[in-house]
Amino acid sequence: MNRKKRVFGQTTLWAVMGVLVVGASFAQQVPHYSQYLQNHFLINPAVAGIESYADARVGYRQQWGGLEDAPRTFYLTAHLPLGNPDFSIEPASSPRFRFGRERYSSQPDAHAGAGLTVVRDQTGPWTRFSMGATGAYHYPINEEWQVSAGLTAGLSQHTLDFDQIRLANPQDPLVASGKLSVIRPDLNAGVWVYSTDFFGGFSVNQLWPSTLSFKNSSSNWQGKVVPHFFLTAGYRLPLVEDWDFTPSVLLKKAPSAPLSWDLNLKISYSSDWWFGASYRQLESFTAFFGAKVAQQLRVNYTYEYPISTLQVATRGSHEITLGVTLGPRSHYTSSRTFW
Repeated sequence: MNRKKRVFGQTTLWAVMGVLVVGASFAQQVPHYSQYLQNHFLINPAVAGIESYADARVGYRQQWGGLEDAPRTFYLTAHLPLGNPDFSIEPASSPRFRFGRERYSSQPDAHAGAGLTVVRDQTGPWTRFSMGATGAYHYPINEEWQVSAGLTAGLSQHTLDFDQIRLANPQDPLVASGKLSVIRPDLNAGVWVYSTDFFGGFSVNQLWPSTLSFKNSSSNWQGKVVPHFFLTAGYRLPLVEDWDFTPSVLLKKAPSAPLSWDLNLKISYSSDWWFGASYRQLESFTAFFGAKVAQQLRVNYTYEYPISTLQVATRGSHEITLGVTLGPRSHYTSSRTFW
């Protein structure tokens, strides 16, 4: 955020420095997520409706724990296939799921998907709140491969709370500014290609660039919303019965920032539990674990250990997600293997 007045809030100094450090590898205008492996819909709208059931998840991320005014993100995602009201359509990827020893062998029908995303991301005095509705379409290429495309459209509110800034000069007119907000259209788009063992996708968040201007009688703070690009791919390698190993990579790019990447390794046992590790370029090492704790309930936890210059000031980052699925009876009683 460019400022025309040379004033820094001591309360937000560490948070601002942290964002700048991360910006060296990936400009953080959109939230960082560690659990996109368990919820690809977080970064790519083309995933909406990919399963044969409805999927709803609520998550919370505390970035750089112990650092004052560090980023905190709350998010809610939900998506479902559009076919039959009782979710009796075939799974999105025909041979992707395995019910006992039986596998689907016929080509699935094309189908649509719909979803909803709500995100609240706060760093010090800056808050971004966004809501978006998603539509996607899944088309079978053959019996094993499908491609989908999706679009999320909504609004985002950007707010600066000057009451949270302690100024070097308490008489500065900015002290009385309170909260200033602007609302802008928000647009995300993506494509997804997948089979039993492979997934790959490309998406753009904040596809609609726009200028943010926080004005009052004495100042004008300027900012700009820019697109963020994501490219990901992964491949599932069966180990032994019901055990799978899935390496994957995520490339990230924003204007005026160098290319950044994550390397991920995931091991899963059926759909009962999974664990793994990630390396985020020049930023952190990550460990994650998830489990199905009830028929319809799943929980995921992630811890990130920083390796950047923030290491001396933070205890790391935490992210936890609770998920609920709704679908046909076979969804809860059958073993399934997925990437």
